[in-house]
Amino acid sequence: MCDGKIGLRQQNPLVMTGLKSYENSTGQPPRKASAFVTGLVFLLFLILSEQTMRFVFYQMKDLHPILDDETNRFILARHIGIDFLSCLIVAVLGWNARAIAWDMVAAATFGSESAMNPAGFEQRMFTYHPACFRIALVFFVFQVKNLYDTIVWNDGPEFIFHHLASMLASYGALYPSFAHFYGIFYLGFSEISTAVLCVLANFDDEHGVVGLGDAFPMTKVIVGAAFVMLFILCRTIMWPIATFYFMRDANLALKGSGPRLDACKNWMKLFMFCLTGLSILQVLWLGQIFIIAKKEFQSLGLL
Repeated sequence: MCDGKIGLRQQNPLVMTGLKSYENSTGQPPRKASAFVTGLVFLLFLILSEQTMRFVFYQMKDLHPILDDETNRFILARHIGIDFLSCLIVAVLGWNARAIAWDMVAAATFGSESAMNPAGFEQRMFTYHPACFRIALVFFVFQVKNLYDTIVWNDGPEFIFHHLASMLASYGALYPSFAHFYGIFYLGFSEISTAVLCVLANFDDEHGVVGLGDAFPMTKVIVGAAFVMLFILCRTIMWPIATFYFMRDANLALKGSGPRLDACKNWMKLFMFCLTGLSILQVLWLGQIFIIAKKEFQSLGLL
């Protein structure tokens, strides 16, 4: 919570697991030592997951010629053991905490005028939610690993920007810890579309396994169709709605004063900048999705 007070804080365990371990009686985030150790444990878990998937695909190498290539196995292990798993975890955690952000859904879906009343911006922007802190911590660690992998695998500058912006946004959700109401969506259940994308990425000849799409064309189409539907739902429909409410609440907060705002003001402006950049990327990626989808359907004779 952005209240400018970090001295008096109930100590959370060094390794936080269940949601209760993220709670405290002060309404403030856990101490940084707990977040660091817990994050390190999750990072080790991701590394172990990747190595496990490498071992699994090595054992399966005789099932298909594509798996006989070590690079192909490493790419599959990365996209499934790291990317898909991480996105699935935060999506599930976000969905489990959806009640926190349900007012936004009610306002957008059912037209409830009172659900997202501007007068309630302080509660939405400054209330500490343990569920969101846990999501943000998992998301931040995933982006650290993701940034490293993006550089190693030379994914491209747009992905580096995306991961850096995502890291900054998720760290701000941790410390000074604010906008948790919106973090449930942005860092949580909106990532379900990204989870499917991580599976689809395996079929891409540039960022995935060369020839996998040709070997399993219908599987690629099915996964691609699932991704397009989820992307449109989460990133084309829900994302602009959440962004509208966040920008409105952030502007209202910046017009005020007090210790809570002082502790978060610069972070809030950074959030708005990162969110603008990420929103532009959503539009660019949507265009790419339709271009690629058209080519894939044409290659299969479906268009």
